[in-house]
Amino acid sequence: MAFDGEKFIDRFNTVWNGHDVEGILDMMTDDVIFEASFGKDPWGSRVVGKKTLRDFLGDMFERIPDVRWDETRHFACPEIAVVEWVTTGTPRGAGRYEVHGCDILALRDGQIAAKRSYRKASL
Repeated sequence: MAFDGEKFIDRFNTVWNGHDVEGILDMMTDDVIFEASFGKDPWGSRVVGKKTLRDFLGDMFERIPDVRWDETRHFACPEIAVVEWVTTGTPRGAGRYEVHGCDILALRDGQIAAKRSYRKASL
């Protein structure tokens, strides 16, 4: 079956904005490398594998219950996809934020093998 980039991106946006952890994991390979745009390391926070990612996502959605990503543009082909977005949310105990960024998705057999997020930040 041919890769349908539009369908893939639509599903990607739907599961993330629905906070659908199982839906997100279904889009990932078992050995996925996931790099969030936030964290203490230069690459943000990195987790490897679905089990670790499940815990990471559960914690993130708990900390920021209203987080969402509004896509501004995307590109998708069978090997790579890029999704630019504006994310907003209100972390528990903190003020609301708005951040512009993008995800670069390395794809393998229609699944995400690596998801690396990058965002604009103020210094």
